[in-house]
Amino acid sequence: MTVLPRFLKFLLLLITVSISRNCPIEAKSPHAVTHINPIPARVGTQRSRSNYLSKYSSATVNGIKNSIASALAAGCSKTLLAPFDTIKTIQQQARNGGKTLSLIEATRLISSRPRGFLELYAGLGVSVFGAMPSVGLYFGVYSYCKDRLTPVLQNRLGCNENVPLSVSGARTLAVAVSAAIGNTVASFSRVPYEVVKQKLQTGEYTSTQVALRHMTTTGGIRAFFPMGGVAIQMYRDIPYAIITLLTYECLKEHWVSRREKAPWRDMVAGGLSGGIGSFATNPMDVVKTRLQVDSHLYQGNVWICAAKTFEEGGPSAFLRGCVPRLMHKIPANAFFFVFYEGFRRIMRVDEVVA
Repeated sequence: MTVLPRFLKFLLLLITVSISRNCPIEAKSPHAVTHINPIPARVGTQRSRSNYLSKYSSATVNGIKNSIASALAAGCSKTLLAPFDTIKTIQQQARNGGKTLSLIEATRLISSRPRGFLELYAGLGVSVFGAMPSVGLYFGVYSYCKDRLTPVLQNRLGCNENVPLSVSGARTLAVAVSAAIGNTVASFSRVPYEVVKQKLQTGEYTSTQVALRHMTTTGGIRAFFPMGGVAIQMYRDIPYAIITLLTYECLKEHWVSRREKAPWRDMVAGGLSGGIGSFATNPMDVVKTRLQVDSHLYQGNVWICAAKTFEEGGPSAFLRGCVPRLMHKIPANAFFFVFYEGFRRIMRVDEVVA
């Protein structure tokens, strides 16, 4: 449906090479042909074999637990902050001669609809029930990949003279690669509910049922995957995930974990991480909103949409919706990570140690 960004291909190639290099090479003599074992060297005893397999089991179990914790956290945070997401969508979708709707103007426009104030929660149902499996899939894959890649990269790259990379540097790389993989997988499942949600927020449909029926009748499954919709979703989500999770993991390791555990620390770390990631990727978010709401105006092409947006309002056009987006994303990430870490503690999720 879309071509993966080049940098993502590079990351996937890096993972493949790193994992393959993790398989030890044994040579019986200086001139002997090397043999690559699918199982680490000297796994001869039942105990060592069991320990090796338990790492995979632990990573899988933690991935499932993180998936459930993140899904529940996503539902809670989406419900709390839906109005800001609706206002952001209206600001980004509006085309009124290059002029940007103010926060108050967008709120008034939304409230002038038939249901009044409740229109600020348009698309909440589809947003929550769409976000929960999507975020669950994202964090489940991210957690599993991070647990598996961290020891691999630390053991191979951290001890390789040709690749001078510290242990913390290898862990940072593992977080970035895992975030990219997790969001790539989740992006495909995220597009349909994003499209329906934004059409509800802009007032194109009055209810989720009406939207689903009309979109299915007029466009079939293609209506839920507009041209360019998946590509721009990935262009926005992958950098956002990498920036946000790198920031959060750094704050968690160097600030949150080194002090007495308190929910407000998770909240501050999550909010700051989400704010940085949101601001950095707002230009892609503007293009994403326009493509998914009015794909036909831009021939479903990411670059045509970006060019027309620039012609319409210059560089500032890519900052449209930035304020309500930050007002939504900062507290959303703050609440999300509080709920997420809370659910992880309840389910006793263990960190896999290399």
